[in-house]
Amino acid sequence: MIGVDSSPLIHFSKIGKLQLLRRVYGTILIPRGVWNEVVADAKGRPGASEVERAVEEGWAKTVKVSVPRVLEAEGAEGADAEVVALARERGLPILSNDRVLASIARTHGVRVKWLTQTVVEAVDAKVVSPSEGRAVIRDLVRAGLRVRSDVLAEIIHLLEE
Repeated sequence: MIGVDSSPLIHFSKIGKLQLLRRVYGTILIPRGVWNEVVADAKGRPGASEVERAVEEGWAKTVKVSVPRVLEAEGAEGADAEVVALARERGLPILSNDRVLASIARTHGVRVKWLTQTVVEAVDAKVVSPSEGRAVIRDLVRAGLRVRSDVLAEIIHLLEE
């Protein structure tokens, strides 16, 4: 189980691989603010129908979260604050691709997984083959995921082992 920010939902949906989250993490928890960003306020955009379907299928669950004032005081707002609050409340890691969110989360003892880490974990768990993992990374980058070249090289290396 993992708490999820909007970026992984959108990026995996863009390439038709949202189910990879279910296959790697089982249940994903989506704070209500993230749901609003990806589904309620984004009809017709990448991720909206896919995430809605995941909730209907039961492997993604929306969660109402109360945000502690300390998070707001540190600059966490809206959906980002909800992701951190959810993870703290339930003792879960979060899946994100947002450096600011990751920094705030780590300050509060929350483990952060990057979107690309999901693909590495999928290959390690034999959910997908190394060649399928490389194809997923390639498709994510082609669909607009920004990854530093040194990080991309390390990911490809990890997927070859």
